[in-house]
Amino acid sequence: MSRAKSKRWEKKRRDRRRGLQKTLIRRVSGNFPGQKVIVGPPSDGIKMSDVLEEFVDPYREFAETQEAYRKLLAVAIVAWNVTLFPEKDRLSRLDEFLVALPKDVRENSREIIEELMVRKEKFFSRHRRIIIDFELADTGGQWHLSIVSAAAPV
Repeated sequence: MSRAKSKRWEKKRRDRRRGLQKTLIRRVSGNFPGQKVIVGPPSDGIKMSDVLEEFVDPYREFAETQEAYRKLLAVAIVAWNVTLFPEKDRLSRLDEFLVALPKDVRENSREIIEELMVRKEKFFSRHRRIIIDFELADTGGQWHLSIVSAAAPV
């Protein structure tokens, strides 16, 4: 690939990522009116998108399409967020979250979510940010994950 072609390709990928970020910010701003959405590096230097990708890594091979990966991420985020609640509240919170999932994702998800909750506690307990929303886009040969998170459970 020529240098000029490579630069155009990289610019297209950057533009796609920026568009993805703007879409996510608009959606979150609409869901939380009056709340400021801050874009930039996290104060602790740890990107939640990287953490979430590591969190789902053992299950990644089962998500061969972008849609399957999106469903895996949705289920993983439910597990992640439920685990942030006190242990005594988790089962009732899990029921609430399950109702909010799309029907095709909800079916047979409970067992996987409970497995992921154990994984969250065992390997990711120091990460306490709640995941508010995410966007997944094909940026030309790879998927780009953007996450909106909050410093503490809302």
